[in-house]
Amino acid sequence: MKKLLLILGIVIIVLCVLSLLYAALNMFGYHRVLDGSPQLYQRLHRRMTVFGITGIVLAAVSALCLVFYRKI
Repeated sequence: MKKLLLILGIVIIVLCVLSLLYAALNMFGYHRVLDGSPQLYQRLHRRMTVFGITGIVLAAVSALCLVFYRKI
């Protein structure tokens, strides 16, 4: 159980970093696209928000996994 929590925490941290990087990439695109359609801006903003929130939630879950790993 202890090793499972450690592995799960590390995997979730990797997913968190990937999600936050994708959100940052969409934020960069949102602020740098000059001649895009309104749908493009809406899509970039929605992806930025969704993946940013997902990354934050995954960070909290991985922190919980690592805290429980230390407690066991």
